[in-house]
Amino acid sequence: MGRRMLGWHGPAIHRATAVIIIWAVVAAALAVSPINWELAVIAGYDAASLAFLGSVWPIFMSADGDKTEKLAGREDQTHGSATALLVAAALVSLLGVGFALGEAANEHGALRGVLVGIAVLTVTTAWITMNTVFTLRYAKLDYLSQGSRIDFGEPLSEHKPTYRDFAYLAFTIGMTYQVSDTTLRSSPIRRTALGHALLSYVFGVAIVAGAINLLAGLVNN
Repeated sequence: MGRRMLGWHGPAIHRATAVIIIWAVVAAALAVSPINWELAVIAGYDAASLAFLGSVWPIFMSADGDKTEKLAGREDQTHGSATALLVAAALVSLLGVGFALGEAANEHGALRGVLVGIAVLTVTTAWITMNTVFTLRYAKLDYLSQGSRIDFGEPLSEHKPTYRDFAYLAFTIGMTYQVSDTTLRSSPIRRTALGHALLSYVFGVAIVAGAINLLAGLVNN
């Protein structure tokens, strides 16, 4: 278990590379089947995202403050590049959602349901993955400064922030495009939060709204 944790919480670029490799392998395997290559790419992304989330979230749920500090401290200088790579992968994968829903409009019965289901799964996993990546990013930035740059309203002597605390911040920004009762006390963290909020806005308004409109059109048909 410890080695698996280090694998996903070691050099950040390795984690991003692992996701891309899983994506490529699954997509390549499906591409030789009768299904469209676009759907193979979408399915590959979904498989890679679920593998990533399935490895990271059990750690999030179990790590206390000391463990979070230890794991966040192992992140290296490639973390910014890895974050950009994973978020870009999530956004690019959503281009396939329009394709899947477009194909669904021309199908009937069970196949239409499968295509719509794939589109919904891709939107969901991409959104969770994006906010999970920012959870890791906030933890790294905070503990890089000895845990004094993100104020959760509790003295550090009483409670060291855990990954669940950083997830609270990340998913709050992901859902509302702003912080709530958390104070950001450094410029790098505020810049990260600004970029996160802008990405979330694009995701929520442009992509999800468009997908909902397409789904509504399918239902009406």
